[in-house]
Amino acid sequence: MIIPFPIVSSSQIEMGRRVHAIRVARGFSLERLAQEAHLTPRDLRLAEQGRLKLDSAQLHDLTNALHIPLGLVFSGSADLSGLRRL
Repeated sequence: MIIPFPIVSSSQIEMGRRVHAIRVARGFSLERLAQEAHLTPRDLRLAEQGRLKLDSAQLHDLTNALHIPLGLVFSGSADLSGLRRL
């Protein structure tokens, strides 16, 4: 049996890349951030790959755990070089 993957939008992939870049800049492991954001490591990994769309509550928990404004996840042009490790 073949199970098709859901269609992934380019904006979802870009948001996942931003979440990954912010997580790395902040010095979080995947497991630590998942725990602090009340996600499973699998769900966070899929979200970073753009294969899972987080709902608004999950995004809120994620940005709170990272100590960033929500807009930073969506702004592809924002400079991440000023983010410090937590």
